[in-house]
Amino acid sequence: MANLAISNVCNLNCPYCFAAAYMSQTIGTARPFITIEAFTQRLDFLERSHISQVRLIGGEPTLHPQFTTLVQLARQRGFTVLVFTHGLVRARPLTCLTTLSPDDCMVLVNMNATRSGSVPDAAETAQREAVIRQLGSRALLGFNIYRPQFNLEPLLALIQKANCHPAIRLGLAQPILDGANVYLHPKQYPAVGRQLAQFARRAAADGVRLEFDCGFVRCMFSDEELALLQEAGADVAWRCNPILDISLDERAIHCFPLTGRVETAVAAQDAPTLRQQLIVQTQVYRRAGIYRECSFCPHKRQGTPPGACTGGCLAQTMRRFRHQNLRFVLPAPTVGQGCQPALLGEIR
Repeated sequence: MANLAISNVCNLNCPYCFAAAYMSQTIGTARPFITIEAFTQRLDFLERSHISQVRLIGGEPTLHPQFTTLVQLARQRGFTVLVFTHGLVRARPLTCLTTLSPDDCMVLVNMNATRSGSVPDAAETAQREAVIRQLGSRALLGFNIYRPQFNLEPLLALIQKANCHPAIRLGLAQPILDGANVYLHPKQYPAVGRQLAQFARRAAADGVRLEFDCGFVRCMFSDEELALLQEAGADVAWRCNPILDISLDERAIHCFPLTGRVETAVAAQDAPTLRQQLIVQTQVYRRAGIYRECSFCPHKRQGTPPGACTGGCLAQTMRRFRHQNLRFVLPAPTVGQGCQPALLGEIR
């Protein structure tokens, strides 16, 4: 997969925004939106990468003055469309999206995006819900968890009322390396895990599935909680890999939290080649994880999914070592395991 940034501006100000550093780099630039010519080149990139879905991100992608044209160009070339939005969508782009078949278009709506404060106000909530009702089954509700206490119950009611896609996409707010945002500290993860396990059962009773985005770790759940999630049919995964966020200036960024730190030029390359370049840049950190114990964790040593844990968000891991010298040691092997180098450090 690859995400195409088509807008470097957003009219909201979420406290946890992981794209804040990326957008701050473009303040005052002449081109806050992608050009038609550049977007056509992005579609060429997807085709040579054998990627069939156009994933539109920002900023807020629906603010692009030619949003309708971009979507039409993607559809004319046979791509399906996924739009990441805060949900406060204006009439023209909303009409564009609602004319597409749900098989051809999905809209991931960030339900706790806000202009100010910690939660959406009444006007934002009402406007977002009105948009979701029009989107209907094209709408997939998303929620970014950035505090240990949160309430997902209203999303279940809205899914039923608006006939949304029967799932909730969950993200953990992660730190950006070159800026300041609100995010969950890894020490808060187990409290989040307990709530999600209980909510999964409630969601399953309504026919709604929980889907995990990147950054989750195996150890934030007890064995009993993990069994609850599996029984509820949740999409449980411990992902952290190069998503490829393609910027307006043709940089392939590992993911927005790592803007300016882990990126490479797109040029005429394809997605697998770019992804491998970014993997090489980050491999020294991959030996570690968000906790010190990750270096010795059997779930992380499994190496590949399913079941294996990546050790959490790479941005969290890199913050562990920001003011420390990296050094490798060989831990004492356990029975049946060979020696593997481990990266030591203390979590902040």
